[in-house]
Amino acid sequence: MMRHSFTHEAMATTFTIVIADQLRDYARQATTAAFRELDRLENELSLYVESSDIARANRMKCGETISIGDDALQCLLLAAEVSLVTGRAFDAAYASDYGPDVPLDPVPFTLDPAAHTLTSRVPRLQLDLGAIGKGYALDQLDRILDEWSIASACLSAGGSSVLATGAPLDGEGWRIGLGEEASYCTLDLTRCALSGSGLAVQGAHIADPRTRTIAVRANRIWALAPTAALSDALSTAFFVSSSAEIERVCVELPSVGAAWITNGAGLETCGQLRTLVACGGRRET
Repeated sequence: MMRHSFTHEAMATTFTIVIADQLRDYARQATTAAFRELDRLENELSLYVESSDIARANRMKCGETISIGDDALQCLLLAAEVSLVTGRAFDAAYASDYGPDVPLDPVPFTLDPAAHTLTSRVPRLQLDLGAIGKGYALDQLDRILDEWSIASACLSAGGSSVLATGAPLDGEGWRIGLGEEASYCTLDLTRCALSGSGLAVQGAHIADPRTRTIAVRANRIWALAPTAALSDALSTAFFVSSSAEIERVCVELPSVGAAWITNGAGLETCGQLRTLVACGGRRET
């Protein structure tokens, strides 16, 4: 079977697209179009691009309103949904300066989806889509590949998020690793995304928005979801959540799952990942 791999640097990481069951020249053309979209998204969503919607929003004064594009709007709407379902374990605006005279747990900004506008409600808004933007980008790259009639592909953003589309013709799915050392296993995934959060790359850097303190969890955690944007956001939320909180989210969202390394180096699972690891996982020897 033919598999062709292509990489592109963006959003401070390496994006990889592996395409199966296509001629290499056609696969290259499709990924070129996808990576062109990736560059556009970085210019719209990056905290560090001065003209991006997010950078512009972070320069707003309290009460000011700006127009934003569809990509920033969709990311922020999804971020708000994840914040709600996780009890604010995920918050794209957690670093904002709320000032001394604001109510407890204020709303830092409001969105008007119909008008595509964002209004700041705090003295200094600080949006950061770093924990959802890469996943959102993977979903958009998949959309471009679909326009090119690419039925089977595996897309990844660094080592943090993987999006599997249709299965290759010679296999049951894209084999993706989960766990570490003795708990390591592989899953054959199709039409879903798996994202992980941990300390290996950046050290202790994930803050709990509810306390504004660095999370005490030391072990890696993964989230499975139908889209990469959702799995990306949930993996960050799960990293600062208790096991009971994670289980509750998996009950409320039956299409998602979670897995994490226990203090005894075992693999604990819930939701869809409990089912996949038990029935579809392939443990390495």
